[in-house]
Amino acid sequence: MTGPPADSVVIEFLRGTLANGALAVPELEIMAREAGLLSGSQSITHRKVFKRAKADLGIKSLRVGFGARSEWIWRLPGRTLAKSRSTASTDKRTPIPIDWIQGVARLDHHRPPNDVPRLRWHQFVQDCQHFLSSPENWAERAAQLGWDAVALFGCHPTRPLDYSGTAGLLWAMNGGRLVGLHRDWAVIDMPLQTRQRVFSRRNVEPTKISLPWTKKAA
Repeated sequence: MTGPPADSVVIEFLRGTLANGALAVPELEIMAREAGLLSGSQSITHRKVFKRAKADLGIKSLRVGFGARSEWIWRLPGRTLAKSRSTASTDKRTPIPIDWIQGVARLDHHRPPNDVPRLRWHQFVQDCQHFLSSPENWAERAAQLGWDAVALFGCHPTRPLDYSGTAGLLWAMNGGRLVGLHRDWAVIDMPLQTRQRVFSRRNVEPTKISLPWTKKAA
C-alpha cells in the first residue's frame, strides 16, 4: 500500500462488511488488510481515514465481555451481530443436549417456584421453550460454542431475580429476542426498551448454582 486509501473506498468497505451485522475489530482489521486498506502494523481504531468513515456512517463501538476475554465490536446503526467468518465457515449441526430438552420440558408455567413471581416465571418458561425451538437454531449454536446448562439456565438457589449477576442467559432474556451468540457473550434485542443488551457469559462456581427444573414449585 503506497498511501492512505480514499475516504469513499473505506466507507464502502465498512458499509459492505458490516451490512449483515456487527463484527469484532480484530476481524475487521484482517479483512481490511486482505483488501489492501491496512498494512500489517496499522489499526483501524487509529487510522484517520477509518475514523472519518466510522463517523460518517454513524458506526457504534461496543465493548463486550470482561477482562482478557473482552473485545471491541463495530456496528452500523440498526444492525445486529454477524457470525464471524471462521465460525460461519465451520458451522455444523450440533445436537441439542438431551438434558436441556428434558429439563425445560419439566418446567410448568402454571407452577412457579415460591421465590419467582408468577408472570416472571411464565416469561422465563416461554423464553426457554423458544430458545430450544427457535428457527435460528440458537440452542444448537450454544451447544456448538460450549455453553452449558448452568451458563444458559442456571440461577441462584433462592430468589434468583435478586442475584442476576450469577444467572444464566435465559434469565436475562425476559421477553427479549436473541440476535447474537458468541463463545463468551450474547446480544439480546429488548424491544420494549428500544435497545440491545450485551450479556456476558457468567463465570460462576457450578456448585453454587441451581437449575430451574430442580427448584421446588409453589
